[in-house]
Amino acid sequence: MTFAIEWLALHIFGVLVAFALLVIVFRKEDTNYKGELILTIACCLVTLVAKSIYIAGGQKETLIVIGKMEYLGKCFGNYCALMFIMRWRNIKIPQWFIHTLLAVNVGFYILIATVDYHHLYYKDYWLSPSKAILSGYTLEISAAPMYYVYMAFLLAEIVTSISIIISSYCSQRSMPNKGKIHFLMVAAMLSPMILLSLRLLGILKGDDPTPLGILLSCIFLSIAVVRYGLFDPVKNAKNYIIDNLNEAFVVTDADHHFLFLNPMAENFVTDIKESGSYCGDGEIYEFLKGSQGFFDWNNRHYQVEETALKTDDYIQGYMLTVVDITKIMEQNRLMKELVLQTEDANRAKTNFVSNMSHEIRTPMNSIVGITEILLRSHHSPKEQEYLLNIQSSGRVLLTIINDVLDCSKMESGKMQLFDEPYDTFSLFHDLKISMENRIANCPLELIYDIDPDIPCTLKGDMGRIRQIITNLVNNAIKYTEKGSIRFTVRVRQKNADKVMLYYAVEDTGIGIRKEDQKILFDAFQRVEIDRNRYVEGTGLGLTISQNLVNMMGGVIEVESEYGKGSKFYFTIEQTIVDPTPMSAVNYEQQKSGVIEKEAESLFIAPGAHILLVDDNDLNLVVAKDLLKPLQMQIDTAENGMQAVDLVQRNHYDLVLMDHMMPVMDGIVATKTIRELPDEKYKKLPIIALTANAMVDARKEFLNAGMNGFVAKPIDFTRICNQLKLWLPKELVQEVSGEEAKQLLMNDISDSEIQPENPETGFSFEEGVKHCGSKAALMKTIRIFYRTIDSKADKIEQCLKEGLISDYVVEVHALKSSALLIGAVPLSEAAKELEGYGKQGKTELLEEKTPDLLTLYRDLKNILRPYAEKEEDAKKEFSDGEWITALQQIHQCIEQFDLDGVDRIMEKLEEYQIPECIRESMDQLRVYVADVSMEEIMELTDTMTELLRD
Repeated sequence: MTFAIEWLALHIFGVLVAFALLVIVFRKEDTNYKGELILTIACCLVTLVAKSIYIAGGQKETLIVIGKMEYLGKCFGNYCALMFIMRWRNIKIPQWFIHTLLAVNVGFYILIATVDYHHLYYKDYWLSPSKAILSGYTLEISAAPMYYVYMAFLLAEIVTSISIIISSYCSQRSMPNKGKIHFLMVAAMLSPMILLSLRLLGILKGDDPTPLGILLSCIFLSIAVVRYGLFDPVKNAKNYIIDNLNEAFVVTDADHHFLFLNPMAENFVTDIKESGSYCGDGEIYEFLKGSQGFFDWNNRHYQVEETALKTDDYIQGYMLTVVDITKIMEQNRLMKELVLQTEDANRAKTNFVSNMSHEIRTPMNSIVGITEILLRSHHSPKEQEYLLNIQSSGRVLLTIINDVLDCSKMESGKMQLFDEPYDTFSLFHDLKISMENRIANCPLELIYDIDPDIPCTLKGDMGRIRQIITNLVNNAIKYTEKGSIRFTVRVRQKNADKVMLYYAVEDTGIGIRKEDQKILFDAFQRVEIDRNRYVEGTGLGLTISQNLVNMMGGVIEVESEYGKGSKFYFTIEQTIVDPTPMSAVNYEQQKSGVIEKEAESLFIAPGAHILLVDDNDLNLVVAKDLLKPLQMQIDTAENGMQAVDLVQRNHYDLVLMDHMMPVMDGIVATKTIRELPDEKYKKLPIIALTANAMVDARKEFLNAGMNGFVAKPIDFTRICNQLKLWLPKELVQEVSGEEAKQLLMNDISDSEIQPENPETGFSFEEGVKHCGSKAALMKTIRIFYRTIDSKADKIEQCLKEGLISDYVVEVHALKSSALLIGAVPLSEAAKELEGYGKQGKTELLEEKTPDLLTLYRDLKNILRPYAEKEEDAKKEFSDGEWITALQQIHQCIEQFDLDGVDRIMEKLEEYQIPECIRESMDQLRVYVADVSMEEIMELTDTMTELLRD
């Protein structure tokens, strides 16, 4: 009995030890083999727990069940230990091997768990007296053949593990604590094997000691992990990286004897030895080092880098890094072949420049379109001139993209000229504005010498002429640091139908050498690159200019004296449309002609319903505003898919379709609409509205089933002509010239604008710049005016209560809103105080805030005439109705009905505010915006009392 108690205590102690080991290992760093060790210890724990219960004793049936539980740990403990050893040595284990080994263990356990139903594992078993069991009896067995097969299988697993450990010991040359680690690993595997062998040989009689052997195995493995850092993740990571790199690493001593080879290097060395060409380590090292850092082997190319391993200038050894560069060399070969494939490259370039044209023209459409909208409004002469200059410069900027486009067209033979009537005054005026803007910051004089006898209207390609002149002038500016640039246009010959024009651009720049003049017109050629390396340019401008002049039947030539300047000139013939001399055109007439020109093509179509399709929100806004005078109903879509859906759900008289859009572009959308089953979809007018400037694009639009084409930026006259052509005739209503002008000039009249005084700190003109139009500014002023008192009080209160972060938020908002209405001094003061607030300079805030508030509150008197114009135009509302509305607001707040408050406030904005509550109404708007519920209830009560008095 005493021995049984001691035997039980020993196993219970083993259970505690196994549990402690499980906790210790679980808390160690993660590795790719930590899980296997945890499972091994868990199997040990299951075995020891079952064994402890078994020692406590029981009936025969009880001991059989406990024995099966004990075998659960035994069967899978060795398997998990073997998996741990293999993963520790980074052996690549095939999945089929893992699954097969696991299946064998599962099969054996099933065999053991079902011993009640067969005699394959045990022939027989019975109770036998035992001093190791508290009940005095243990199970004795008579082994069947499968019992010995299983024992042999367990020994095979253990032997395999020991073999791997011994192999690791022999191959590892630089592992820290190599001997101790491998001794512990071997001891871990031998412990269960020795006890199992002694049990099988009958040397150890009595109870089975195998669970204690498994415990010793887990203890030795855990010592290796905890004491000697078997789980060092950094070391494991380094080893893993080195072993799995697609590069060979060779480490030798100073005499070139191999100390370490990673797997790829081992393959090299093995192949070289088997070839018989080289034998010793030194010979193989010299071969691997290669000639000039390269060598070839088995039809592959390798690059080698040798590194000396030094300590205090003493060479301890060498390391070779061998990289397979076969793919790189193959890629280089392919790259050289691709360079020769110029046809594909040119095709790709054509697609690129087409996309680039679209991307550049899209934002320019917004600029030019908005400018055209602003030109419809009343402006001072200076403002009118500014807007015309913006419009002219914007249109000139659109020609910049043509340099790249034209180069592509010339190479593909698709360059074309389009002869159309053009206004010579507009051409030369636009050129002058562009030139003046270009030299605005340069110390150059622009001499503009235009023959006044040039006919006012000619027929030719105005865009190409402008492009040639722009190229020549830009080059002159680039290469002229001081002096002047002269632009000359002269009539050389003229008859009833034709005029020969001489163009010249002359500068006082650096000049061009005689030898350089020969290559000046070659593509991508730039002269004296070293001297002119800071001058921007692609070398395409002169090439394109020469080709264009040649296509117009002229020749471009150059005269230059090195160091003194250059002169480029050409002569072209143009067809006369209107022989009236250009000098008869007055600039003021030209300015007023913008609206008159648009008025000629204007019509209204209030019954028309059209769909506008564009992926750019700003383009949609500009186009809708541009078409507003036509009084059409306009729906919008952001892509072709939406357009197809809307066309099927609604009736439209016409569709304006952008070309390049996400989801579905305009071409695909048009084809989809045309393929819809109803006949009306085939007749629906679809006009291309696009920035694509390529010549072939128009053909593509027509082939897709589109009816017309309007280029971006949208020209109002052209889009009106297209709409008038394709809208149903019964929907188009003609208007008189005066009516058309009135429709186009629908904005705030100058009589509504108060005389400006610079000392007030407010500029209506400045506000228009920021708001975009007078009407938009008037709306903004009214909103700003209503909150002056409440916002000023809030700024004052925030400073007084030390709420600096809230103070900064308020002055930041004031900075933006003041600038928006044209109160620049107030905006700048708010900006200054915002900076002080962010820096925590409270003293400066206290010193300067009173001045800011004075400036802010003084604006109320200045802005009152603008704000009250709207108030006078509102409908009247009796005091009783106001009282009812205020009481309803009070009730909504009590019921937390904020939506109801918003609805009532929105309704009240339609009515005139009684004088006695105007200031209170401003405050109420602020409280509602801030959701200050208590304040809203108090203020509505106060306002109600004021109205009753």
